[in-house]
Amino acid sequence: MREIFKLFKLTLAEKKKLALSFLFSAFAAFFTYVFVDLVQPIIDQLFLQRVSQTSSGKASLLNFLFKKLNAAEEHYIWLIPLFLVIVIFGKGAFTFLASFFMKTIGHKAVKKMRNDLFESLVYQSSDFFESKPTGELMSRLTNDVDKIQQAVSGSMGDFILSVFMLFALLGKIFITDWQLALMSFVIAPLAVIPLALFSRQLKKKGMENQKKMAQIYNLLHETITGNKIVKAFAMEKFEMKKFFRATTNYFRTSIKLALTGSASSPFMELMGGILGAVILVLGTTRITRGYMSPGDFSSFILAIFLMYTPIKRLSRANNNIQQGVACYERIDEILQSKSQIKEHPRAYPLPSVKGRVKFENVSFRYTEMMPVLQNLDFEVMPTETVALVGLSGTGKTTIINLLLRFYDPSSGRITIDGINICEVTLSSLRSQIGLVSQELILFNDTARNNIAYGQEDISLEKVVEAAKAAEAHDFVMKLPQGYESNIGEKGTLLSSGQRQRLAIARALLKDSPVLIFDEATSALDSESEKLIQTALENIMKGRTVFIIAHRLSTVRSADRIFVVDGGRIAEIGTHDELLEKNGIYRKLYDLQFLEG
Repeated sequence: MREIFKLFKLTLAEKKKLALSFLFSAFAAFFTYVFVDLVQPIIDQLFLQRVSQTSSGKASLLNFLFKKLNAAEEHYIWLIPLFLVIVIFGKGAFTFLASFFMKTIGHKAVKKMRNDLFESLVYQSSDFFESKPTGELMSRLTNDVDKIQQAVSGSMGDFILSVFMLFALLGKIFITDWQLALMSFVIAPLAVIPLALFSRQLKKKGMENQKKMAQIYNLLHETITGNKIVKAFAMEKFEMKKFFRATTNYFRTSIKLALTGSASSPFMELMGGILGAVILVLGTTRITRGYMSPGDFSSFILAIFLMYTPIKRLSRANNNIQQGVACYERIDEILQSKSQIKEHPRAYPLPSVKGRVKFENVSFRYTEMMPVLQNLDFEVMPTETVALVGLSGTGKTTIINLLLRFYDPSSGRITIDGINICEVTLSSLRSQIGLVSQELILFNDTARNNIAYGQEDISLEKVVEAAKAAEAHDFVMKLPQGYESNIGEKGTLLSSGQRQRLAIARALLKDSPVLIFDEATSALDSESEKLIQTALENIMKGRTVFIIAHRLSTVRSADRIFVVDGGRIAEIGTHDELLEKNGIYRKLYDLQFLEG
């Protein structure tokens, strides 16, 4: 019951509709009660037409109603069929309303959960995504949520309606003959223990099943996104083997889950069959002894057999609910995950800045065994262009990640215009920093919308202006529909250089006082690089600019060059000054320009 409440609490936001669903379920159960109650007068009054005095005093809702209507017995022949039609219609109508309202509540609750889950993912910090495979996250957002939707929208409504039906039918059999009812239910508790074991196994196997499905999603994502590498290494059969192994594992857990789920309903039917046999023996004895009429016994036995349907529904609903609970626990794990990057409780918007960036004794490590940056101390003045160079893995990109607060320093602090970036809101900080990252991220949308990302009210003229500055306008105009052309997922319909220039245009349109170019020209050919360099020289004026580059030719014009080595700033100076020092920069320069 505790697991069921975990899903049931998702519906509590719609209290009015939930109350109506309960009310309609109660009415449906009431009409079921009346339907069973009709059997007694049908048998005793219409068919037998006379009942022994010893067994005619049983309580009957219909008999009470007939007395209130002062209906003569000769009128029963048309009153009872009329009531039968009304009762069947009422039962069907209220069953429909109860089911519809519960489905509506379920769909709305799951919609909110899906939105909450996506919101939680969007605001997670970078380390969260580094530790969670993309395919697994996709599985939780799609497959797991679908399972919960099935449980809440369908099975929860069946569960509630079935409970009301069972109570109505139980009430009927106890009112008809409480002694026979008690004797009949001696065997009922025997079904409780196995049913609890079924529930536990269903939840356990359901959790395992969802993990196997997440592995399939993960393999799908990796194979699709890495399709060029798969083909380049002729690894199609290798990937197929991995995928087939994953689907086989999922098939095996699904069969185990199906076996457990399928066994629960027949077990409940077996219990019902045994119970029915006991009732027939006991009921026949009580009729012959005059304790109940044939109509009463027919009503009693019909109520017992009608209980099979809600019991089977409860068993089936329990199967789906247990799987839904397993999925909910997987989703709740993400919902409860808190971003490692937290805003200060009294965080305030960062005012417009000039762009003076300062690192004060900043150190950073991913783990205790992985120090990346050590005691960085440097200051970049407003409108200054600074280049960060060094071998791969020395910490250049980490410096930028700390400035954007993708991570927080292990020690020390970072300020912009003297303001500690940990004291301001994340959105206001990042709104004043433009980024063109080493990993190009473009969306399956038009060229215009990619440049004007998130700025829906921006004019086309400004988009074109940014594209021209990034040397992107000419190739965009050659696309089939110009700026309204779709560029494909991750910009696959464009060349590497075109994708890079589109990303640069996006950063320029943001018009931030601080600009970051992380290997922004690495994918450009020599001709495009020259065009971009000319454009960047004009764009950089009046802004603080950080350039991370392996190509030293792209950083010659920087005001200062920081050589990063082993997580420290090893050298600082202009291009000419660093060449004269004959240090690390000189070695990097010689490797690129002299050995060739």
